Amino acid sequence: MFEHFGMLQLTPEATAQQRAAIVDGLNALPGEIPGLLEAHAGQDAGLREGNADITFRMVFAEKSAWEAYGTHPAHLAVIKDRIAPVLSSKLFAQVEKP
Repeated sequence: MFEHFGMLQLTPEATAQQRAAIVDGLNALPGEIPGLLEAHAGQDAGLREGNADITFRMVFAEKSAWEAYGTHPAHLAVIKDRIAPVLSSKLFAQVEKP
């Protein structure tokens, strides 16, 4: 298994609807991208100042599925249409599990 983690900081102008659209878009990807087994995206609970606005965990069958995800049209559409217009900064990590 291979996991991809991300944290997104959005611009102050990002609306509640835009935030929800990002989460919904990310969570819908497993049905569209081969080898993407699970997606767990959500908005920060707002308990601490400075936290990322949205975080996610994607679970892939293997590393090659994650590599293909990077250029898959469904993934790129979520980035272009939902994330990029309100993105301030991002942080990612990948974990390979035996």
